[in-house]
Amino acid sequence: MGFRAELYKYVNVVFKNSLSTLNIIPMKTTLFTMLAAVVLFFSVRAGKDTEPMKRSSAVALADLTKNLEYDFNKPSVRDAYYKKLDQLAEAVIADEYAVSLKGHADAIGAYKYNWVLSDKRAGSVKEYLVSKGVKSERIVTTPFGSTVPIATNKTAEGRQKNRRVEIELKKIGK
Repeated sequence: MGFRAELYKYVNVVFKNSLSTLNIIPMKTTLFTMLAAVVLFFSVRAGKDTEPMKRSSAVALADLTKNLEYDFNKPSVRDAYYKKLDQLAEAVIADEYAVSLKGHADAIGAYKYNWVLSDKRAGSVKEYLVSKGVKSERIVTTPFGSTVPIATNKTAEGRQKNRRVEIELKKIGK
């Protein structure tokens, strides 16, 4: 039996019992209980109406902030990510977010070269977001080179995961 049916059954029993007794004190308590049950019902119902919207918004943001992966020795954004970046730009503009872009590289190559490459990767994402209308002062880029791997650099799959730009959003308080 659902919550609504249980509540209706409870209110119906309480209401019938209060009509059958003429004692004033239990009747006031019963009416108060009925009123509290009705208020609870509507507050729970109101929460159910808005919850899916909050969840879907959180899911959409989580999808938009997944890492962007890069090809070996390339700072350019893959074509497959442009739609995602367009949606990210819309969200940043509409919902007042600041963006942190953290560029990374795999461990193949010289330390300084990978540092510069990771900076170019983060910079290419920033340039694209700015071209879509995001204010450049809302975007911070940080190069990490190959210093913060998320997978092993001993396999091709691991190196692929390490060639990335991490995206983080922070709501701007007004």
